[in-house]
Amino acid sequence: MPILPSCESALSSLPESLLVGVSGGVDSVALLHALVKTEHKPVVLHFDHGWRAESGEDAEFVRELAEQLGLKYIGDKMRSTAKVHREAEARTARYAFFAKTSKRLGIADLVLAHHADDQVETFLMQLLRGSGAAGRGMDPVSRRDGLVLYRPWLGIWKKEIMAYARKHRLEWRDDATNVDTRHRRNLIRQRVLPYLQKQIGKQVPDNLLRAAEISRAESEWLDALCADAADQSELSVKTLQATPLAQQRRTILRWLQARGAKDISFIDVEAVRGLLENVSPAKINLSAGKFARRRAGKIFME
Repeated sequence: MPILPSCESALSSLPESLLVGVSGGVDSVALLHALVKTEHKPVVLHFDHGWRAESGEDAEFVRELAEQLGLKYIGDKMRSTAKVHREAEARTARYAFFAKTSKRLGIADLVLAHHADDQVETFLMQLLRGSGAAGRGMDPVSRRDGLVLYRPWLGIWKKEIMAYARKHRLEWRDDATNVDTRHRRNLIRQRVLPYLQKQIGKQVPDNLLRAAEISRAESEWLDALCADAADQSELSVKTLQATPLAQQRRTILRWLQARGAKDISFIDVEAVRGLLENVSPAKINLSAGKFARRRAGKIFME
């Protein structure tokens, strides 16, 4: 995967009107600085998860930073009273805030500071978790809840961002929870990847980043092959039987997702694929009270 030459040049193709997510950490602060340096004037968004006593200070830091740069600032805080902090819940709440703000301002484009180290961690977590569409990491451009998400730094390593921050004498906030290995991503970062590098070699992150890029490109190609069939209200058993195994699986996965099935596992996909050969049982239970059936050479959902 070609590495982008600098933190700044990676931002050259971004839209003029932007939202930017800023936590106060070095990555997002460096991103904000680089955006301003490349003559962007983004709206600064900060979401306070409220997990740490000093999180209010993070919000104030980001607000003051935006003010110093002459940028509009919008913040919000998580309202959950749960004693156990769950990453998935926090992520959902954060994106809900982004989406709500985007709609109110009429700006759909949101840029985030995810970088190459994040991509390697995400890819490895997907592989270990057994992702339904296999590991592919994060997309440089994706869509969620009406937002267009840009991750221009996926080809830039954390060490490059740190060098940029030090060169420009930036200040940022450190989050102590980033080293808490009770969180899966931190465990991957702090223990799993260093162990793999020690046992296999220092090139492990580079190899994983390259594998994620290859997988992502191939996944896009496979999605394009399956798009027409996945858009149909019913799947033709005969047509699907005539396609290669990988195409069968991806078509079923995307078709289930388009029909509103949630948390689809490999087992779910294989169960539906079993309907291609087996008429009995002709009903497969899925999530959220949904199920797939085969009748008269067609597979449909109810």
